[in-house]
Order: sequence, then structure tokens, then C-alpha cells
Amino acid sequence: MSEGTINRRTLLTLGTAAAAGGLLALPAEARAASRTAAGARRGAATWENVIEKSSFSSTTAFAQEWNHGYPWGDTHNGAARMLDSKVSLSGGVLTLTATRLSAPDGQSASPPHAPLWYHSGAVHAKEPIVIDDQFPEYDIEGEFRTQTGLGIWPAFWTTGIAPDWPPESDLLEYVGDSTNLFNTWTKEAGENDPAERHELSGHDPGTWHRYRLWMEKDGDDVILDYYFDHGEYDGWKVTHRGVGWAGIPQYLIMNLQMGSWASGIDQDDELWGQQPGPSGDTTFQARNVWVGRTRNW
Repeated sequence: MSEGTINRRTLLTLGTAAAAGGLLALPAEARAASRTAAGARRGAATWENVIEKSSFSSTTAFAQEWNHGYPWGDTHNGAARMLDSKVSLSGGVLTLTATRLSAPDGQSASPPHAPLWYHSGAVHAKEPIVIDDQFPEYDIEGEFRTQTGLGIWPAFWTTGIAPDWPPESDLLEYVGDSTNLFNTWTKEAGENDPAERHELSGHDPGTWHRYRLWMEKDGDDVILDYYFDHGEYDGWKVTHRGVGWAGIPQYLIMNLQMGSWASGIDQDDELWGQQPGPSGDTTFQARNVWVGRTRNW
């Protein structure tokens, strides 16, 4: 969900290999060894919960762990303005609802400055994620279901706190269709580039699925293991490397963005002013979201 200086619509048409940007996933032997070592560490390490699975159980629990909106305001790189009223809690489930307006509510302050045809919702964790010597491992997971299709852009993601972008990790991101994108954004050769991407399809995003990211410090880098509908290890899908990520604080964000590249258009398209997408309400839901980490005292 980065705003960067790139055209994400173009990048999203690339195949996984073409979008790899020169950083290769770890070899199978290294991945297996890494997960085995992680299991041993987890058995002996001191883990602490950063966000409890009960944080969506009440407004009081929510307020202890989360803030409304984006960390920087109420707009980003799509066609929706984020409002507190579009975030609701019921039965341990958080729901973000996007509603089409009869006329645009201004224009986004962030590139590509889309006209704001939607009111929607976003939340972000109060405590940043920092993978460093004190907190060398993080686990982030949750269960989600979302509507998908033209103009719909839900995401559950981390992003570096300004001025540090990248890093960015997209645990869940559907951009105008039903293919989830596991993205690891990093700076490669001085350019903003999605260093590694893994596309996941063949499932129904409208039913509940588990998404998980395990992050571990590796020198100046961070190793990222992405999981989908997993047990402890069997849901592993891909491993990426966040080059130079160690020590950089990141926000954790859940949002229901709309329009922009999810509408299959850019600023030069004749439909840019209309931001094609759903005419009624669209929802993105989450439950049992949890963040844990190891601590070296």
C-alpha cells in the first residue's frame, strides 16, 4: 500500500518472477533449516503479546491496542476518505465498511490524488513493530474475509514510519480482483521496487482465512515467512528478505481502500474522475488478530 513514485498498476500486471527484482527467495534447504531452528527458539524463548486476540472484543479493548485512521491522516493512495464511523465491532469481529458517495468528497492528499468517491475505514496498531537485537522475532497473524472485485482494495500490512519507506510487507492485499499479494517492498539499486512478490489465488476471499507473517532479524536484514490457512508451519507459502530493515520502526495497518489502481485505471484514463467500483457498501472483516514477539532483556 505504498504511495512511492511508481505506477503500481503496471507492477501488478507482472508475473511473480518478473517482479522479483533480483532478490531471490531462500533455497528450500535454508527455509527448512530456518523453520526448524525457529521452532527450537520458540520452545526456549521468552515471548510476549503485543496485541491480544481479544482486542476486537469491545471498544475498551480496541482502544488499548488500536487507533482509527491511518497514522498520517484520513487519506492515502486510493479514492476513499477514512472515517471513524466506518469502523465497527460486533462479536469479536472488526468490520470496515466502504460506501459509495453521490459526489466526490474532495481529492486525496497522497499521490496519485484520486477523487474521493468513497467513505471507508482504517485502523492502525498503537505500538510500532521494530525488529532489532532487543526484539529479534515477530509473529503477526489474523483471520480475515473481504469482498473483492473491481475498485476494491483491502489490505493488512506494515510500512516504515516516515521518512523510512520501504520497508513494507503486505500480508493481505487484494487489488481489484481475488488474487492475494504477499509483497515485500525494499530499496534495490536506489529505486523503489517490489523486491519480492508472491501471488496467491484459487481461494474465496469472502470466507474466513488465516494470514500470518513471521519476521526474524538476520544481521541488518529481516527474513519474512508468509503463511496462509496454516497450522504452525504447514501453511507456509514463501520466504522473502527485507534488505536493511533491521531497526526501522513500522506501522501495522488494516484498511479498506477503494478505487485508484484497484479500478484498473491511472490518472491518464478517461474514467479516472469516476473511480469505477461498487455502487453500494463493501466490507472487510477481521477477527483474532494477534501480534507477538521475542524479547532479549
